[in-house]
Amino acid sequence: MTLVHEYLFNMMDHEIFNVFMKTATSYYQKISFNTARNDCNSTFELEKKKLKTMLDSVNRVSLTADFWKYGQKIGYMCLTCHFVNSNWKLQKRIINFCNVPPPHSGVVIFYAIFKSLLDWGLENKVCTINLDNANNNDAAVRILKDVIKRKLMLGGKIFHVRCCAHIINLLVQDGLSEIEKVIENVRESVKYLIASEARFIKFGEIAKQLQLPSKKLILDCPTCWNATYAMLAAALEFREVFPRCKDRDAGYNWLPSNEDWDMTEHVYNFLSGECNFVMVIAAVLDPQFKMTLINFSFPKIYQGFEVARNNRVHDSLYQLYNEYVVDYTSSNAEKSASKSTEGSSSVGCNNSKFKTRGRMEFDQFVRNADDIQPAKSYLDVYLEEYFDALEWWKANNLKFRILSKMAFDILSIPITTIASEPAFSTGDRVIDMYRGSFLSTKTIQALLCGGDWVQPLYKTKKQSKHHKDSHTFSKMMLS
Repeated sequence: MTLVHEYLFNMMDHEIFNVFMKTATSYYQKISFNTARNDCNSTFELEKKKLKTMLDSVNRVSLTADFWKYGQKIGYMCLTCHFVNSNWKLQKRIINFCNVPPPHSGVVIFYAIFKSLLDWGLENKVCTINLDNANNNDAAVRILKDVIKRKLMLGGKIFHVRCCAHIINLLVQDGLSEIEKVIENVRESVKYLIASEARFIKFGEIAKQLQLPSKKLILDCPTCWNATYAMLAAALEFREVFPRCKDRDAGYNWLPSNEDWDMTEHVYNFLSGECNFVMVIAAVLDPQFKMTLINFSFPKIYQGFEVARNNRVHDSLYQLYNEYVVDYTSSNAEKSASKSTEGSSSVGCNNSKFKTRGRMEFDQFVRNADDIQPAKSYLDVYLEEYFDALEWWKANNLKFRILSKMAFDILSIPITTIASEPAFSTGDRVIDMYRGSFLSTKTIQALLCGGDWVQPLYKTKKQSKHHKDSHTFSKMMLS
């Protein structure tokens, strides 16, 4: 209960809570602060063992990492692991929420990430890592890539996945800077009108008189374009209200002109319409599109270069596929050698095992058939075949034995760091002004990670404003 709902440890001291529990069962004994904390730590350790066991059966994982400062003093890193489980369901788990001491150089970030990988035994299973575009992050990825390069797909070509949300944000912010004064007028108007309850009530009365929808004004975060988008969308709904507020309030000095409103509407429409190689491969592995999406979109994105780029996608795709062929074939050869040794050592000892020779020969025949590539590779067969992508692969993984392993890994790669960000909203509540001073970093890790692991057991989700904004941002970006 404490982990899932982020309750304070001293809730166990609340009188009504204890009355309620005593009423529920006469055997109830009051729980102390220390007991609540120790139980949370114990649950964290128990769930960590379960998650480790689950990850042992996973071939590859992808990571997202983000950083956050509490009160501009203590820096935390949230490291999230993404993978597809044995039932072809996409999973994500926070595997570390730890204090990272300054300076946050590339070496320090690398050490924090690599230490976590060693702790979880994932250093040889990493497929990709997704980080924001910052010089220190780039340096950390270069060091990490050098350390684990021999285990990376395509020699590490797709190891560093740059956060698409961050890239889009930088691009849009650059464009928005061209009309900064217009947006500033809208922002200051909203800020002024919502700062006073009396002004806000008057604004609502005017909107009601004009029979406008009962929506609220939204103040944006200037560094997040999706928040600016939401602010402009709400403001445009009330375009007729702002001049009437000006008529009644001489102190309102930020009224956008008609030209400003027209430009605002153009920007809003542009934002409403809103490549890395990983995204391209993921698109190919979606049975709805395959290469069709690439053939359609590349001529529009890369005019004049579409043929060369299409060939690059094709060649890299087959190069990656051939790596999986080699892994699959060598794995089958090892299993075959192991079973042959077991069979030969037991033939003379046990007559019942001798009778299974036919079955052993049949198994060997099946393995050999799997190792032989047809005139058309399984990738060719898949691309020529005419939905939830993971469900499709779950149903067809026996048909495309090798290619399904590739899909298993590629389709779990996230394209943004958004998955790690909601933890910071949780962290802001867990490490509040009342208990931030006495909670150890180990306990904070137990609360953040333990809560993330226990929630799926009860089918609960943390619904914070930050989480909703991030979810909306993700949907907008992917549209």
